[in-house]
Amino acid sequence: MSFRFPMSLSGRATLREWFDDADGRFHIDLEVHNDRFGFLFGYRGSFVCEWMPAGPVPPHLLPRRHEIRT
Repeated sequence: MSFRFPMSLSGRATLREWFDDADGRFHIDLEVHNDRFGFLFGYRGSFVCEWMPAGPVPPHLLPRRHEIRT
């Protein structure tokens, strides 16, 4: 099921994501604008990610078969 939503009632999003070496944080900057109403909403923030070491994968999560493609 699908339908077309008119752009006059929708918005266009601009999203920027980056990692800043200076502060060691991931940053997000989002703005949503509408042609008629202008700026609708936005979000600006940052976060720190803690990388966890990967352990062995349980057998029930592994692929059932491997296929070589060229």
